[in-house]
Amino acid sequence: MKQVIGRIIRHRVLANMLLLVTLLTGFIAANVMIRELFPEVSTRVIMVSIMYPGADAEEVEEGVSRKIEEAIDGLEGVKRYTTVSSENAARAVVEVLQGFPIDKAKDNVQNAIDSISTFPVDAEKPIVSEVLIEDEVLLIALWGDMTEDTRKEFAERIKDELQQIDGISKVTISGVREYEIAIELSEQRLREYGLTFADVSNALRRGSVNLSGGSLRTAGEQIAVRTVGRKYSGDELASIVVLARPDGEIVTLDRIATIRDAFTEDPVIATFDGHRCALLTIKKASEEDTIAIAQSAYDYAANKQLTLPEGVHVTPWGNKSVIIGDRLGITFRNGIAGLFLVLVMLWIFLDLRLSFWVSMGIPFSLSGAMIIMWAWGTTLNSITLFGLVMVLGIIVDDAIVIGESIYLHRRNGDGPLTAADRKSVV
Repeated sequence: MKQVIGRIIRHRVLANMLLLVTLLTGFIAANVMIRELFPEVSTRVIMVSIMYPGADAEEVEEGVSRKIEEAIDGLEGVKRYTTVSSENAARAVVEVLQGFPIDKAKDNVQNAIDSISTFPVDAEKPIVSEVLIEDEVLLIALWGDMTEDTRKEFAERIKDELQQIDGISKVTISGVREYEIAIELSEQRLREYGLTFADVSNALRRGSVNLSGGSLRTAGEQIAVRTVGRKYSGDELASIVVLARPDGEIVTLDRIATIRDAFTEDPVIATFDGHRCALLTIKKASEEDTIAIAQSAYDYAANKQLTLPEGVHVTPWGNKSVIIGDRLGITFRNGIAGLFLVLVMLWIFLDLRLSFWVSMGIPFSLSGAMIIMWAWGTTLNSITLFGLVMVLGIIVDDAIVIGESIYLHRRNGDGPLTAADRKSVV
């Protein structure tokens, strides 16, 4: 190391070029690095979720959970697993061995679950996902004088518009109930037509489905044949044929049931400034910048407010990017303060030229750190910025000690190169 430093000291052009390149590259790295509150952390946990509508906990345990356990048991990379059976749903939590690739473990679990062919007919498709700690950036409250239908519609529209903005990909809605189509059957009507609950259920299943009919090939093209019959509203479901009699009479669903296109019955209440509201939570993905997301969201809210009806408001709040902005400000101010103190103190007690070049060690060291962090894929977050603030004190201390050592040896008769070469690395 001493030989390397000695060569750099004796080649001024090389030293100056190294300084300029490091400062410039460090500045570029600091501006392109992702800024976030905390670094992305993998929990090394895989979640398997399966919905089984209408089943109680015992049916879910027997028909779903035990089959998941049999499929997962003994898989490569699995440390332990836990299944939870509840009404209408089964959930499996799979912990991955430390050091085993999480993507490979997820593929193993996915393949094992997909190989199960004995799930109940009414069970929905399994969902396999990696559990990640998502970084929440800010919330947007949609509030004002409007009905629940209008609030839900506006919230969905704002969500779609936010996700079209570059840098924003994850937006969730809370504070409003989900849409639900309720079908209430009349026992008296069922008896009149000689129907059972199972008959109606089967008719709904047959009458609301999309079916693929293969494809037709010609000399010049290939045509896909597909029957589109899925129903998405109460009015569409009302026309489903439940019973067709030999005399030509057709009994549709609306003749034997009351159909309501509304919301779920579970109460959901969220308020903002005393008004009922919908909350849109904006979260960051791994390659997105927290401060850029917040700025884009505030700009969108300001522009969107101009287009909303009177009495309807969109208000951003809970901005977490302020924290990372404050940490960046602290790091910058500490760096400037350290640079100023070193420059002034060495100028007063030693030499102006020496104080300048010693002070340059602070931005040079920080720029070098930024280059290494950028190359390593590290982000600017609370942990890395705390480390930089701590290291700033060490940099200032070392700069003063080395500068004083060079100054002392120059006063004892050594030349500038000799003093720097002999003592600056001690």
